Amino acid sequence: LTYFTIILNAMLSITRIFTVFSRSIASANRIQEVLEVEPSDTTPFEDIQEKDDEYFITFENVSFSYNKVKDDVSDISFEIKKGETLGIIGATGSGKSTLLKLLMRFYDPDKGSIRIDGKDVRSYDLKNLRKRFGVVFQNDALFRDTVAENIKLGREISIDNINRAIEHAQAYDFVKDLGLDFMLSIKGANFSSGQKQRLLIARALAGRPEILILDDASSALDYKTDASLRRELKKHYRDTTTIIIAQRISSIKHAERILVLDEGRILGYGTHEELIKSNELYQEIASTQMGEMPV
Repeated sequence: LTYFTIILNAMLSITRIFTVFSRSIASANRIQEVLEVEPSDTTPFEDIQEKDDEYFITFENVSFSYNKVKDDVSDISFEIKKGETLGIIGATGSGKSTLLKLLMRFYDPDKGSIRIDGKDVRSYDLKNLRKRFGVVFQNDALFRDTVAENIKLGREISIDNINRAIEHAQAYDFVKDLGLDFMLSIKGANFSSGQKQRLLIARALAGRPEILILDDASSALDYKTDASLRRELKKHYRDTTTIIIAQRISSIKHAERILVLDEGRILGYGTHEELIKSNELYQEIASTQMGEMPV
């Protein structure tokens, strides 16, 4: 029996070795595929003519497809003046996040142009372009590190600016008792969803960005905290151009312009008051969320 057990254990060990080996080969192949991907061209285009533009951000007839078969966004045009807020609303898959990725040049449009401050985004050095942004994407994460380091994210940011960003992001009420040296768990698991979102917003604000992007970044906040956040942004970031993607109309109703997207196309563009009177999809969203109906 003892010999049989020894032989059985040896056979099981060999089986485990083959299993681990086959998984390792598969993982190595996936890593090799990534390493062989040619880096995208990040050098600025030299021959793109600048335009005199009264708007800070301009999308002009922009279309883009991930699979190059069917457009994910089609013929998108809108403008934002410096310091204004644009709200974007629409169903999942309507192209909201794609617009942000095009603006930050994670992808280039297949048709049309995108300009910041009169210059096509392709004419900017990519690193310098992205320095202009403070961003909270839906899947952004917190790390196992201190509160301060999570907000700094490797940047040279003073303690005063960190504290200011925490206050403006409505995170001061829980950070003040913990301190900036409080250690977060992996993915910030020792904070609630709303607290994590406020820390991520503080991270975006700490660098005093020219352009602030909030991609469904306040979905876990209660209405009172969300309203306080919007007031702080309006008060302390007057020169910052803000783009807010939201599921809740209450998060964007005070924006200077609201973009209503459906299946990659613009279904409405205007103020909350204009859309609530004239846009059927916006009316439908408003009535389910807020009981608002057109007058």
